[in-house]
Amino acid sequence: PTSGHISVPKSTPTNEELKMESQDSGSASSNISFNSGVEVKKKPMVINVAESTEFNGDPGDTYKVRTKPKGWVLLINNEKFECDKYPTRTGSEVDERNLEALFTQLGLKVLVRRNLKKDEMRKEILRFSDLEDHTSCDMAMVCICSHGLDKDKIISSDCKELDVREDIMSKFNNEECEKLRGKPKLFMFQACRGSRQDFGIIDQPMMRSLNPGPPGASAFKRIPVWEDMLIIYSTIPGYVSIRNHEEGAWFVQCFCKVLMEKAHNTNMRRMLDGVAWELRQYQGEEGNVESCTYESQNFYKQLFLNPGLNE
Repeated sequence: PTSGHISVPKSTPTNEELKMESQDSGSASSNISFNSGVEVKKKPMVINVAESTEFNGDPGDTYKVRTKPKGWVLLINNEKFECDKYPTRTGSEVDERNLEALFTQLGLKVLVRRNLKKDEMRKEILRFSDLEDHTSCDMAMVCICSHGLDKDKIISSDCKELDVREDIMSKFNNEECEKLRGKPKLFMFQACRGSRQDFGIIDQPMMRSLNPGPPGASAFKRIPVWEDMLIIYSTIPGYVSIRNHEEGAWFVQCFCKVLMEKAHNTNMRRMLDGVAWELRQYQGEEGNVESCTYESQNFYKQLFLNPGLNE
């Protein structure tokens, strides 16, 4: 298929119980199943990334991602928690396994950390930010799977809050992480961002230049502190993120499927649009649906991962 075509999944998650990682108790409806008649997957997802045959993108408009490894990923999976408010995230081990396989086949090195307390998460994030290997690699990624709250808070295994921007992203900006200046930095959060559930709507048929500023007075060129960042969320602000006990989170399933099929010839933002479309096909028996989103901080260029190719 061409890069502009995103296929609809041939099957959807099983009838097994789903969990929603909500802000109230970490579990807002533990009894959601899928419509009868939907084809049920019998086997776990197999990650098999299609490899590129040539480097994609115009060099003047594309981030250079050609080193071996292409970069490092810090993957934190908080599955178990020390308080009753946040129950065990059953199924998250499937997400961890699939994501680790995906990132590895894309040409990235993966550091996996599990069930970290707040202080431990902070230390691992700082240690990763200071990783010497960033100097010789072309990109980096932080991926966190956990419970979450509104206002972009992530929950540690000791049930404390971390702020996405201040506690995580800020450690990789141009001021704090010189090794990654000018390089693409991806952040992915598989977590709730509130307690609301999306039940969708019934679809009905419908009719259907910036001027450059003056030269700076300073002899030194100044650049923004926050640059080259792409932030990916499994759900939109205020809403839960849905996780299947047997097959993992809906979003992670879609993310893995699209990237392993499309990364060989499709840029990252187009793939994320494809992930959103893929996720749109998922629906629970009670009508539950989910919407993912992403945002950028001066992410100036296209990003092609070019799996299988290095210089």
